[in-house]
Amino acid sequence: MKKIMYALLCVAILASCKKDGENLIDPSKYVYPIEPVKLKEDARVGAYYMQYKTADWQKPMADTASLGFYDALQAPVFDQHLAWAAQGGVDFFIFKWDGTSGNAMLNAAKARINAAGNAGTKIVIEYVTTHIGATNASPLSGAKLQTLINEWKTLNTSFFSDDSYYKIDGRPVVLLGPLNLSTAARTSIDYKKVADSIRYELGQLNVNPYIIGEFTTGWVAPANYPAEWLSAMDGIVLNNWATADYDRFYAFYSYSDMNYKNWQTTLAAQNVDFVPCIFPAYNNPATATQYVFERTDKNFTDYCNVAKRNIGNDRFVLVNSWNDFQKGNALEPGKKYATESLDILKRELKK
Repeated sequence: MKKIMYALLCVAILASCKKDGENLIDPSKYVYPIEPVKLKEDARVGAYYMQYKTADWQKPMADTASLGFYDALQAPVFDQHLAWAAQGGVDFFIFKWDGTSGNAMLNAAKARINAAGNAGTKIVIEYVTTHIGATNASPLSGAKLQTLINEWKTLNTSFFSDDSYYKIDGRPVVLLGPLNLSTAARTSIDYKKVADSIRYELGQLNVNPYIIGEFTTGWVAPANYPAEWLSAMDGIVLNNWATADYDRFYAFYSYSDMNYKNWQTTLAAQNVDFVPCIFPAYNNPATATQYVFERTDKNFTDYCNVAKRNIGNDRFVLVNSWNDFQKGNALEPGKKYATESLDILKRELKK
């Protein structure tokens, strides 16, 4: 009987709302069309590069690469990637580096880019701090911080100073993260101290890095993080906006626009650029709770326009990813699609 009375009460409340209309949610406040934006200057476009090992190709995938199960260390494979990247207007590939695990791919990319004459797509390093092993009990300071500084100096000698590396106004662009530390490590890294130390030490070598602080998640507000961390960076990127939440999925592009605007406005007040990160599609067979974003012209065009609506002064836009076929978000041509996503990217982010 109580359940019946509760149901009748709910019906009555809903009926009352429909009569006066004042209590109904206005969909236009969170579901709205994304108007097209025309750039006055080209965006600086980067794409996250997946460094495949044999075992990676055996994992569930929504699509497979047109090149098959390739080894990107092979010159013909990477040369084809460079050609496709030029077609899509991709200015740089982002390579993960954590210790020495990324050196083989970076050296191969450097060699092929130099062989091509350095006129097209270049290198950017995503420096990940996890290999240093900072914890709350043993934070990234002292000897650990010196290890980080020494690694950045080595990377400068090997890559930052090379013509194959992407620079803005002579400044090598480097991603630094993850800024979103877990509760178990929330005091392990003071990212302002780290960024200040990097700038000072590389400044002694007449190098002024352009540091983009990286959050490996989306759907969070800047108020959740120390303002001094954010203001210590030249830019901030949140690289994963996939969602298992239906409301976010249903109104994805307008919800993303509102989140991006919050970040863009907050960071602009601190003279820091918000760096939008988008994807051409999303379909991760290994994660049943994630919603699928279909690869269509309209979907990717809308997402490009969300990025353009919230682009920073330095006009960076990142794409996640170049070739992560496991998540179905690759720009690189796959067997189920050709170069459509590359063509849309260039059409939308290059004037």
